[in-house]
This record gives sequence, C-alpha cells and structure tokens, in this order.
Amino acid sequence: MNIFIAGGGRVGFHLARLLSGEHQNVTVIETDRDQLEQIDYALDVGAVHGDGSSVMLQQQLGVSGADIFFASMGNDEANLIAAATAKGLGAKQTVARVANPMYVESNILYETILGIDYILSPDALAALEIAGYIEHPGVLATEDFGRGLVQMRQVRVDRTPTIGGKTLKDVLSPGGRVLVGVVERAGEYFIPHGDTVIEVGDHITLIGHKDKLGQVEKLFHDGGDLPRRVAIMGGGNLGMRIAKALDGKIKSVKVFERREEKCGRLAEQLNKAKIVCRDATSRSALEQEHVNKVDVFVAATNDDERNIMASVLAKEVGAKQVVAVINQPDFAPLVKRLGIDLAVTPRASVANRILRLAHQGSVTALAVLAEGEVEVLEFTVGSRSTVLNQPLKSVRNKFPRGALVATIVRGEKVLVPGGDDEIREGDAVILIASADALDAASKLLQKT
Repeated sequence: MNIFIAGGGRVGFHLARLLSGEHQNVTVIETDRDQLEQIDYALDVGAVHGDGSSVMLQQQLGVSGADIFFASMGNDEANLIAAATAKGLGAKQTVARVANPMYVESNILYETILGIDYILSPDALAALEIAGYIEHPGVLATEDFGRGLVQMRQVRVDRTPTIGGKTLKDVLSPGGRVLVGVVERAGEYFIPHGDTVIEVGDHITLIGHKDKLGQVEKLFHDGGDLPRRVAIMGGGNLGMRIAKALDGKIKSVKVFERREEKCGRLAEQLNKAKIVCRDATSRSALEQEHVNKVDVFVAATNDDERNIMASVLAKEVGAKQVVAVINQPDFAPLVKRLGIDLAVTPRASVANRILRLAHQGSVTALAVLAEGEVEVLEFTVGSRSTVLNQPLKSVRNKFPRGALVATIVRGEKVLVPGGDDEIREGDAVILIASADALDAASKLLQKT
C-alpha cells in the first residue's frame, strides 16, 4: 500500500513506524530538517523535505497514486488544505488531523465540502476511550469478530485463578471457546502459553465465543459497579470532552482547572459538573476536595509531567483508580510502574484509526493493541492458502514467531483451535500477530 504522511511529529512518526513495520510503502513529508533526519535515521520510510500542503510538491511526489494520504502537521487549516489537495489530485483516501473543536463538531460538513474522507481529533478519540473505560469498569477495549459470534475483550486483572502452582492450562478447560490471547505486563506484551501464570495488575486480552466470554472474564475480573464519582484534572478540549461524555451518566463529575478565566467558561458549558478552580497537582487541594472518595481520577492536561504527578498524588490520597493522558511515548512504560491504572495516548488513538484504513481491503475486522505493536485481525481464508486442510500442529512451523490462530469461525460454529484442528477454505480466522509477523502470517491465510 502506498501511504503518504504530511508531518513527522509525534503522531506522524508513530504512524510511520507502525506502517513501516508492516512493510507498507510509506513517505513522510516534513519541513523541520532535524525531525526529518531523525525519521530518515530511525525508520525504513521515504523522507522528503517540504510543505505537505503544497500542490506542486504533492504532484512531484505522485500523491495522485496514494492509497492513503494523512495530514498531521501542526496546523489544522494546513492539514485540511493538504488533505483536500491530495483528494483533488486523486488520492484514494485522505485524512486530516485537527484539534479545534469547531472542525470536529462539524466534521461531516467539512468532509463533504472539502472532499476529505475523514477528519480525526486525537482529543476526541482519547476522550471516547477514557469515557468508555469509566462506563465499563476495568474493560480496556472491545471488538466484535466473526459476524458478532466472537468478541475480543481486553481487561485489567484484579484477581487471578493461577495461584498455588496453577497455570492457564489448569484454569481454562481444554477445547473451551475462550482463550487468553495477549498479556501485557509492565509495559511488555507477549502471547501466553499453557504454563503461563497470570498476575494481578496484568492486562489480558480474551478472545472467543461472545456468549462464553463473560464466564472466563469473571475468573480474572469482577466487573464492578459503574463509578459514581469522577474527578478530571484539566479543563481544555480533552477534559471538556470527557466531562461532557459523562454528563448525566455519572452521579458526580468534578473538574479541576487552575486558570480562573477557564473556570468561568467551563461553568457555562457544563450543566452538572462541579468546577474546582484549583491546581490538582497540590496534595492539599486533592485532600480538601475529597479525592479519597473518587472512583476514578483522570489527569487530562497537555502536560505529561503534571498528569503523572497528579495521578500519583490522587492514588496516594485514596482515589480508587487513576487514568493519565500521556503524549510523550517514552513515558508510557513508566506510568504502569507508578501504579497508574490506565495510560491513554492520543497519538495512538489516531494511528490506530489509520491502521484500520490500511487493512480495510484485506481484513473483515481489526483491533489494535499495544499502540500498534500487536494486532487482532479477521481474515477469510483463501482457496490457495498453504495451510488448508492440515492439522495446525503440522503447519505451526509455517507461521512466523509472534503469530497465533486464536479462533476459527465456520458457519455458526466457533472454535478455539487445538493442534488437531484444521483451517478450511472460507473459514473466518481471527489471528493475533505482532507487527513484524503480520505480513507473513496474512499471506499464509489469504494466498489466492
């Protein structure tokens, strides 16, 4: 696939890294020579100096033949112009990243007028992710596969049956219709095996028959009640979106904002939320505002250091769960070690949407985990696949390391396959794969 990215900042760089890891043909356009040098050094992509919104440069680079053109520069208007220009030249799909709520709230109108396929906001996507986490306690992500027969659910482990010498093979019945497909522990992801021990604090990805998933989830996670009290630090675009998403659904929403002029605007726009014009990085402020009684504390400013500091303080004060918004990729592994329950990265939310576009012609459904390091995909098996009609144990060596056939859907039947099961033509196969194993694994299943 031929993909152009205008803007090599945090979002553009992250997306280029993921796509190049999947062996896509990627070209990054960037005006900053230092950033361009870093891209050229670190990634196996084309790196071009210039303005991504320039029609002359786009023509010169052959953007007319692009499968995807993604505008992710530092200016909303420049991104809209770049994406509209690329569409006018003939790019198949164009996407513009924006921050201004005006463009997000009227995205359909702007998409129609400018001819852009998608207008995406990192803040809007991150707010949806955080609100979803709060409304479904402990569930980090969900996705349906196999015409709704199969579901993937990523959950936080707050209890584990693998104690007293027990392992996964001891607590999950052989031939069952749900498996633990991926485990995240201390920022590292791995595909477990039968002898794996699940630990409290792990994030696990369950995949299997939708009707059976809840029974297995209860072994590792009790679900819990819907949070009644939520506190949010930051009254900017992201904090405002989270508060609005929860308005009327949660008994109490409290927004901390240290800027007085911003507090007044928040009070006008939020009907039920309480606005606290104080700095949530102050322990005394958290104690005086009874954050010890809060079910979820969300740190949602644009400052990673303040978000981390406030989250740690809120946890120490007594908040049951804390969520931190993290923009700097180097900080993501750190937050898990500090007792922060969930780290949300807006750049990853946007990149995941672009990954879906990159795969939409070849897969039926897709879920992205670990900021794109691990993907769960559904393929319809081709007639000339080299693994057809053979026991999986005999073709296991054909699959690359880091790839796992998690589930097979055959008609209305859902299989979590064992070594004696076979893949047949027309089966829907749900595959778990690391980015570097994805290309080889998909070719095995889809060769036609």
